[in-house]
Amino acid sequence: MSQLYSKKIVGYAACCISALAVVTVSQVSRADAALMTFSATGTNPISGGTSAALAAKAVFDDSIAGQLTLTLTNTGPGASVPSDVLTGIFWDYAGSPLTNLNLSSAKAPTVITNNVTTGTNVDLTKVGGNKSVEWGFAKTTASSGLGGASGVANPVTQHYGLATAGFGISPGFGLSGGQQFNYGIITGYDSSNPAVSGGTFVNNSATFVFSGLPTGFDLTKIQNVRFQYGTSLDEPSTYYIAPPPPPKRVPESGTTAALGLFAVGALRVAKKKSLVLA
Repeated sequence: MSQLYSKKIVGYAACCISALAVVTVSQVSRADAALMTFSATGTNPISGGTSAALAAKAVFDDSIAGQLTLTLTNTGPGASVPSDVLTGIFWDYAGSPLTNLNLSSAKAPTVITNNVTTGTNVDLTKVGGNKSVEWGFAKTTASSGLGGASGVANPVTQHYGLATAGFGISPGFGLSGGQQFNYGIITGYDSSNPAVSGGTFVNNSATFVFSGLPTGFDLTKIQNVRFQYGTSLDEPSTYYIAPPPPPKRVPESGTTAALGLFAVGALRVAKKKSLVLA
């Protein structure tokens, strides 16, 4: 009798443990997400383009160990003035400073001039015959951030930045400032003025790869993302605004069922135990 009772107890315990495992797994959130996407929209009061709209998206990817990939996309309408051109992105990291982070690759699938493709798979760190740097990376540990030109009304408070314009930020930080808004990112042209129609731009998106990512890097700590347009920090910029947290969800049907199995198993063990003792 005692041997049969022991086998049944083991069976009930296994059932209860399985139910607990289902509950636990269903409630664990991923802390190792490989992708983080930041999108922002805004308006450009200078532009005569379609509704003067601005929109951009940045996707950060750390799926490869020690490497951070950033895909930067202009998702707004075509450009009509230089301040419609996406020329930079700035961000913060709420963790230990990324002191060893360096830009190792910057590629544009397509480069256009006045709606004509003038280059494919272009290396944005070695453009043209003189191999000029058109996109550069900046970082600082200064509490004030990257800053900007003296007296600028909208300095960069973020500590990491990637841009094709210099924005008056200290050259020592590494931002390009090469040809200013040329090689910025657009989605095409919209009644563009001569400066834009004669410029050379990245079409839609560019991909940047950083090396030196430390062990323990947490992608979810990227924050305070700012998209910058034009060649001056006084020109339009848009910020990613995190959506409100989702409402609390009731347990899913699988979780409810697992809780039920656990309760039933525990009840059976309690009843069997009381019968044996009697």
